[in-house]
Amino acid sequence: MLVAVALDSTVSALPVRARLSDLGRPGAPGALVFGLGLCLAGALGLGFARGCWRAANDPLDRAVAAVSGAAFLGLGVAGAVPEPGIAHVPALSTAYLAGVSALLLDGVRRRHGPGDHVDSAGSRAGTVLVGTVGIVAALWALRALVATTFVLSGATSALLLAELGTLSAFGGWVVFRARAGASAESAASGVTAAER
Repeated sequence: MLVAVALDSTVSALPVRARLSDLGRPGAPGALVFGLGLCLAGALGLGFARGCWRAANDPLDRAVAAVSGAAFLGLGVAGAVPEPGIAHVPALSTAYLAGVSALLLDGVRRRHGPGDHVDSAGSRAGTVLVGTVGIVAALWALRALVATTFVLSGATSALLLAELGTLSAFGGWVVFRARAGASAESAASGVTAAER
């Protein structure tokens, strides 16, 4: 996305009518980079979601993996079908909603833990994830408020801020999960080596 933004000087956070889909519109300077980037993110993300599914140790963790897979599938389809394609908006809507839902489910899972076990680090991480979902929800509420005013009314008013917030939160969660998975894997291999 950053490369596409650098290539297309017409898209910026202001005016508030900008949206990420403008980067991939036909004829836009960064359209090819943007579309391929979303497709690549979707493909790599599906691999990530599969790894999360395999590593899941409870039903809620499997639900998190499945929902994140839906988010990545939505990103991939949105990249393959640029605006004004008929599948673009539903695919992005799926990506945004599923991405935020993955954060919320994972936050709840970490706060409450499997069974009666809750550790303080997991509880703190869960609280941060749930709080992040609250911030993203506030951005979408602000977007709805701006879109309904007389001054800035329009279907895409303030959409870019909500989109960036959603994708940043989801991307941060993916990095968090990947690092947590790598740490757990390294700890497990250390225990295995110590047992030998």
